[in-house]
Amino acid sequence: MSSYTSEQLKEIDKILKYVKQMEGIIRTSPSREQVERVRKELKRFREKLQEMMPGVDAMKLSPDDIRSQLGLAAAPAMDAAPRQETTQEEQGDILDRFPLQKASAHCTDPDVNLMSTMLLVLQKDYWPAISEQHCKLDFSHANERDTIRHLLENAVRSLKVLAETIEEYATADKQDFREQLLKMKNKQTRIFLFETNEVMKQIREFLKKLVDDLDRGGGSVMNKDEVIKTNVRFEESNYLDGRQIKDAIHEVEYFVGKVIERLNLPQFKVKPN
Repeated sequence: MSSYTSEQLKEIDKILKYVKQMEGIIRTSPSREQVERVRKELKRFREKLQEMMPGVDAMKLSPDDIRSQLGLAAAPAMDAAPRQETTQEEQGDILDRFPLQKASAHCTDPDVNLMSTMLLVLQKDYWPAISEQHCKLDFSHANERDTIRHLLENAVRSLKVLAETIEEYATADKQDFREQLLKMKNKQTRIFLFETNEVMKQIREFLKKLVDDLDRGGGSVMNKDEVIKTNVRFEESNYLDGRQIKDAIHEVEYFVGKVIERLNLPQFKVKPN
């Protein structure tokens, strides 16, 4: 009989799923930087398992072997965001409309640069599709939109903080200061990618509600047939100018989904330390 409580087993089961996801990313990701980062996260989560299960060799055993020892049911294969049998152009054509920009002059991390570019595209070019200036939502969805807007603004602020740290590290002279900045940069990078990926998922979930309602002919979007007319005095981008609200919302939802797919990050529920 297991010596762990049901709550402990639930937590172990959750972490084992993340471990399996991360191992899948390490096997399949073409990005060396992503693989290295995920290896570090994998080590942290295995160390956490080891602390929770001192009698099990959690650093070496496979997730399925650990499950077997604990009497847990085998989990289905969970290679994070499995890649479809399509070309890169078919997978990310909408993202390719927007040239990648560095998060800062000395940022070399491809995931950070991708997230930075698409985060700012979402805020500048795509937000008008659901902004209160152009999109009239019913009461409950309007409130949810406000929450989503705050999450997006916080993610942009986190990006600015990370960019400043990257530049401080790149230009620092003293070795001891550089070592401190390197630790800070690595930690901020992990947290930024983790938190912003979760924000993207929440934004997509909200947009999916609107898309599903539009497809059903519902009334959540009260001016779905109106055409977006941007005001150049107050708005930075006219990217969606001339598009119907309903079409723009469909495109934004598709765009955010492609960003999440391209990043292919583990589906963490436990925030990495």
